[in-house]
Amino acid sequence: MDKHAVIAALRARIAEEIATMTRLAVEAAEAASHEENKPENDKDMRSTEASYIARGQATRARDLERSHGLLGALMLREFKPGDGIELSALVELKSRGSLIRCLIVPTAGGERVTIDGVEVQAVTPTSPLGAALIGLAEGDDVEVRTPQGTKVYEVISVR
Repeated sequence: MDKHAVIAALRARIAEEIATMTRLAVEAAEAASHEENKPENDKDMRSTEASYIARGQATRARDLERSHGLLGALMLREFKPGDGIELSALVELKSRGSLIRCLIVPTAGGERVTIDGVEVQAVTPTSPLGAALIGLAEGDDVEVRTPQGTKVYEVISVR
C-alpha cells in the first residue's frame, strides 16, 4: 500500500472538513450580528451564544488547517525488517483474528480512509494504541487498555 496515497486521502478529508467548518463559522458569525439576534433585554444571550459558536468553529477550522499542513510536511520513510515503529510507519496488526492497518501520524488520529478497498486508520503517538506501538517491531505483541477493555495486538508488519 502506498503511504503517499493514504496521506493524500487524509489531507483530502481534512480539506473537506476545513471547508465545512469555515462555512459554518461564517454563518454563525453572520447569525451573531443578525438583527433577529439582537438582545431584547439584559438576559437575552442569543447573540453571545452565536458568537461563541462562531469562535469555536473558527478555532476548529484553524486546527484542521494545522493538521493539513503537518500531514503535508510529514517525511515518509521506508521501514526495514526489525525497525521499530515510529512516525510514518504503516503498521499491520492482528487482533482476535482481524487485520487492522494503521498509519502513525502526528495529527488526525482516528480518521479512517480506504485505499484500494483497504481501510487504514490514522493513529497518533499520543493515543493509547499509538503510544503502545512506538518502538515495537514485527512479531511483537502488545496489550492496550481501552474503555471497552484490554485488547491484545500482534504486529504483523511495519512498512
